[in-house]
Amino acid sequence: MQKHYSDATEVVVINNKAKVLHSTSNWNVSKDVKGVFASWSSGNAQFVNMDGIRYSVLQMEPERFIATNRKKKGHLVGSSIPGTDMYLIAHIRPKAKGWMHMAYPAIARAAAMMTKGSKSQFIETEIDVSDSNDLAEVSNRLGQPSIDPNLKAEVEFFLDWIKNPEGLGSYLLHSLQENDPYRISKLAEIYNELYRIFYT
Repeated sequence: MQKHYSDATEVVVINNKAKVLHSTSNWNVSKDVKGVFASWSSGNAQFVNMDGIRYSVLQMEPERFIATNRKKKGHLVGSSIPGTDMYLIAHIRPKAKGWMHMAYPAIARAAAMMTKGSKSQFIETEIDVSDSNDLAEVSNRLGQPSIDPNLKAEVEFFLDWIKNPEGLGSYLLHSLQENDPYRISKLAEIYNELYRIFYT
């Protein structure tokens, strides 16, 4: 996983009793992981603490856990390991680009690869999408649909974020309460663009 998604700098694998089964040597979280897992299991925590860092919870589903540190000390992303009672949790570096869209799919894929007999693997994109080729032409040549699975995962992540009470709605309400003119104007632009995409 760290080879294919190097922004995951530390990882820990636990069971459903929060017992540490494996951890990278640079991340001693055995004292904290029980509290994190209890919060994850509760489904309604607003923050967790791991290795001396406080993280605000963004998403918390039985198979998915996503949290971020507001002071730019990184992010926590967790995934259940399919067909087992184990879970994989990773710390994502603070400066990871696009982590909101890329981290969970990478962690979930790594977790799936840990399942006995799994055929999951990290997908290496080798298709040339230069100016002379568009995605539809490449897709037709390969006889496959033109939807990129990573792009689909990003959209699904975005939908979950919209539905989460601590997600988009919370940020919108906070911006309105703070009467932040810059954010409100940008939100209005985004709304107009979404309206144009779906209704015109």
